[in-house]
Amino acid sequence: MESVSIITLGCKANQFESAAMEALLTERGYTVVPFEQGAELAIINTCTVTAATDAQSRKLIRRARRLNPACRIIVTGCYAQIQPEGIAQLPGVLHVIGNMEKQHLVDILKAQGPCVQVGDIGSEHNCPDLTIASFSEHSRAFVQIQSGCDAFCSYCIIPYARGRSRSVAVDAVVDQVNALVAGGYREVVLTGIHIGNYGHDFTPAMTLADLLTILLEKTAVQRLRLGSVEPQEVTTALIDRVQSSPRICPHFHIPLQSGSDTVLQRMNRRYTTADFRQTIDQLCQRIPQVSIGIDLISGFPAESDDEHRQTVDFVASLPVHYLHVFPFSARPGTPAATMTPQVNGATAKDRAAELRQLGADKTKAYARRFLGQHLDVVLENRAKNGLWQGTSAEYLTVQLENESHSAGEVVDVCVTGIAGKNLLGRLVEAKK
Repeated sequence: MESVSIITLGCKANQFESAAMEALLTERGYTVVPFEQGAELAIINTCTVTAATDAQSRKLIRRARRLNPACRIIVTGCYAQIQPEGIAQLPGVLHVIGNMEKQHLVDILKAQGPCVQVGDIGSEHNCPDLTIASFSEHSRAFVQIQSGCDAFCSYCIIPYARGRSRSVAVDAVVDQVNALVAGGYREVVLTGIHIGNYGHDFTPAMTLADLLTILLEKTAVQRLRLGSVEPQEVTTALIDRVQSSPRICPHFHIPLQSGSDTVLQRMNRRYTTADFRQTIDQLCQRIPQVSIGIDLISGFPAESDDEHRQTVDFVASLPVHYLHVFPFSARPGTPAATMTPQVNGATAKDRAAELRQLGADKTKAYARRFLGQHLDVVLENRAKNGLWQGTSAEYLTVQLENESHSAGEVVDVCVTGIAGKNLLGRLVEAKK
């Protein structure tokens, strides 16, 4: 039995697809080992959001060869989709396969000699046919419900790497969730590239809120969590669906990217800060303890000190739980890469640091709201301090003493304190 390691960069969609490729290989007798062990077959599932992630992918290819000079290296993912021929020239790379070709991994491995199999993803009308029954080393499982994106934000290469927005058939999503529930998973995260666009390509069209209704009816999943949803797609119907069901986590991750309307225009984002505030206000009115996370890009081309200050002030005024902040990194092939003037890298990092500190303050303030309250927590693993830790429906990390329950169980925890970014709690009882 040949050993294989799979290392994954980037988004939850990539994580799901890596788990599906792992399932395909284990069914054929491959033994999955840690990357650092130096497997005979190394699969690198890449990201291409920035030039920096491209460089990280190349670094992993070189590292795979150092760990085992005789290993066969397969490169896939978004970087492989965008730059297949360049990757194929890197020492040690045997096969380069595109995002749609992941479903044919086993057949591709039978090929004699090196090959590049990367199709025209822009012409695809379906998602890859990939499924999982388990999610290695996770207590919560991801399910891909959609792929591709039609937005074409000025900084983003993903529409070229993932193709147009395509939705996974409803029955296939239901079957996938049921398989994971049968495997013991209590929480399933619905993920994709642009999940708020789910069902728009169906005839008749349907929505993400419709899919949630069907999953609640046709599966026994204990907890459903949404992946990232664009602000203009957080509809009243979607909020209604989340608010009305205790089985859907009251957690929304909503990309903002900038708190300046002029920067949003240059980004080709399809909303204003006033639109965004209206969405956040509606969420907080309907779901008082809702957890809201946002993405931000600092140092976007031509971002002035005043535009940065607009972002800081706008975010400071929002009742959000956490921030994901990224200094702008020019991605070749996107309009933003050629915009002028480009903001100095050090300035972008300084602005990111200011926003991250604001995010840390927001996280602490949100966490303090739950002192003395009971939270349902999916147990995950032991932290370095020896305590068990898990994730609440509100996307809070909770640590507790526990010797009677296992990873994957949902337990009732009374919150007793705060330690850094984490809540501390006392185990009350297991949730059946």
